[in-house]
Amino acid sequence: MGGGCPRRRARGRTVGVGRTASRGKAAAWVRLVATAAGRMGVAATEAGLVLTTLPGRAGPPADAPGERVRPRPAAAPRRVERLLDAAEEALTAYYAFWPDHPGKRITALWEALFDLPVDLDGLTSFTRRVLEALREVPPGAVVSYGALAARVGSPRAARAVGAVMARNPLPVILPCHRVISKDGTLGGFCGGRGEDALALKRRLLAYEGWSPAPTGRPSGGRLRHSCGAHS
Repeated sequence: MGGGCPRRRARGRTVGVGRTASRGKAAAWVRLVATAAGRMGVAATEAGLVLTTLPGRAGPPADAPGERVRPRPAAAPRRVERLLDAAEEALTAYYAFWPDHPGKRITALWEALFDLPVDLDGLTSFTRRVLEALREVPPGAVVSYGALAARVGSPRAARAVGAVMARNPLPVILPCHRVISKDGTLGGFCGGRGEDALALKRRLLAYEGWSPAPTGRPSGGRLRHSCGAHS
């Protein structure tokens, strides 16, 4: 995209769904959002964002792990429409420069995503703690699974953290792509298995300005970042 921003797009259409999975029966509404990185699905309840899909993984987030949705014809409440409007605006702005790194602008762009409310109701206490700690990892930074486990008071729970990342309901908003193995390799990804998924993880990290250290290892398993937000 270079240094310019794309033309403002018309907002997507909101479609109502009813959630019937283990996270409860709260109504949610879905919107497809066109970003420069690819189309994303976003779903929200009245409490906050509840599901997203990764850029380019088109379709509503009904197929996210552990979630089943069914059509719900009721119109979205005004609060939900405002939240989906804000999410659409923040996501399209965040990826407006794709695939080029936005430079210092990435911090302000991330702030808009960071400020969006999320609905983690129905998740276990451990999962919520991990996802809340994950959200504090800024763009341009990475953290190892073990270091993230230590941040929530469970330093031996790296594998459990990996399981949480694999089932992250809100990729990008809760940036599981910023979690890598302690040896500096990419590890897994909620976007799936295989080279295609890891290639997307690598592109998302590169867009945010992260590249491996010369040794390939994050220093001490701690955050290594180029932006100061939420560090």
